Parts: sequence; structure tokens; C-alpha cells
Amino acid sequence: MNRRLIGILTDFGISDNYNGVMEGVIRKINKDIEITYITPNAKNFNIYSGAYLLYTSYSFFRRNTIFLVVIDPGVGTTRKVLLIKTKNYIFIGPDNGVLFPAAKQDEIKEIIQVNNNKLYLSKNISNTFHGRDIFATIAAFVSLDVDIHIFGNIISDKEIQKIEYKEFKKDNLTCGEIIYIDHFGNVATSIKDFDTNAKVHINSNIFYARRVNTFGESENKELLIYKNGYGFMEIGINKENASLKLGAKEGDVVCLEGYTQGDFSHFI
Repeated sequence: MNRRLIGILTDFGISDNYNGVMEGVIRKINKDIEITYITPNAKNFNIYSGAYLLYTSYSFFRRNTIFLVVIDPGVGTTRKVLLIKTKNYIFIGPDNGVLFPAAKQDEIKEIIQVNNNKLYLSKNISNTFHGRDIFATIAAFVSLDVDIHIFGNIISDKEIQKIEYKEFKKDNLTCGEIIYIDHFGNVATSIKDFDTNAKVHINSNIFYARRVNTFGESENKELLIYKNGYGFMEIGINKENASLKLGAKEGDVVCLEGYTQGDFSHFI
């Protein structure tokens, strides 16, 4: 029988001890657990980017993986603590939308609002470190096959926060949101398909992007639009930072308009 695997995603960074302490709590409860990281260094407080990293990663993990996600700017407030059972996985994290795209895609079976403090690390819960005192213990006990209904009560998806990847039409434009900007400055949108060169409408500005399949097709540091490795339309510049040129940030609305003229001087 395979050992249970916990996949961790946090914005704790790599210079502090938060990830290590959280992992220590898990291993203290289940010394045989297998742990890996989607990333310990997601963007600070950014639930949009955290949701994208989880959504584009979870399906590459083996079935029954427990995903522990701690990007939690609302820590210590009345926001819920969630345990979501899906068709193939378990997702644990704060109720701020970060779990929802991945959980929805894998088909939500049950949502538990965690409120059984007997399963927390201690009676003296920190108001700023629920990753250690609540989330880590939940993940560890789940990995030991503790019945998930012990953790709290079942709630519906109407009672939780959601981030959803929307695509819509506005006049002759195909629109969505910027859902992730990677460290190269490439700008992923929620739009799934766009087959032509594009006028990119963002924050009341218009930019021109050449439709390509790969960065090697670029010329003169122009903006490019292409389908990224996770199936979303993305805007980039070969060896440059497209997000700076666009003035883009996660959550911005972006619209694409077909551009088929032969003059590519606009693209530079």
C-alpha cells in the first residue's frame, strides 16, 4: 500500500521557519507520511496566483493526495477552515477561494467546515499561524485515514468563497481575467482559445500581440500571444517582462480583439 502524500502550497517563503515547523507538526503525528511541495514560496497574500498554481498542478499528483494550501491573508478572522473531498483528492485550506478552481474541476463530493478544536495542535491557537496549529494537524490526521466527518459539519458550495475562471464576450471582444503572472513576467489569462493576432485591451490601454506557438517565432521583442503549458492563453515577450509593458496584475480584466492586418510594426 502506498504511503499517503501531502502536497503543500504556501506563501511562507524559504527564509523563515514556517514551512519547516508546519512539516514538523505533520511528521510528529504521522511519521510515515510523504510530503512534497507545489511551492513553499507563492506570491505573498495572493489568492489568485495560489489558486492558479493549485489548479494547474493537482492533477499531476497521484490519486488520494492531500493538498494543504496556506495562502491565508484572513488568518485569525472569522473566515472558515475548509476540508474539501473531491472525486480523487482532498483539499485543505482557508475559505478565500484559493481551493475552489481545482476542487470544482475534480468534482466536489463533500465540503467540511472544520470546527473540531479537539483536533487542533493545542488549546492555545495562534491568531497568526493557523498553518501550524490547525491546517497541519488536519492534514496529518486525514493522512491517517481519520473519518473526515469528525473534523466538522458538512456545508454546501453556496456557503464558500469562489474564484472562477470566466471567459465572456463583450461586443466583438473575447474577455477574461488575468489569473497568473509568472516570474518571467508572462501573463496568463482565463481565456482558453484565441487563434489570431490580437489587440489586447487592458486598463483602458490597447497593445498589439502576435499569435505564435512558441517564443522562438518572435521578432524584435514584440508582444506575443500563445497557449501556455496549462491550456490558457498567455501574453509574453521573448526574454522580456510582458507584465511590465502591459501594466498588468492578477485580477485585471483583459479583452482580446482579432487583428489580421499585415503590418506588424504595431507589435514592437
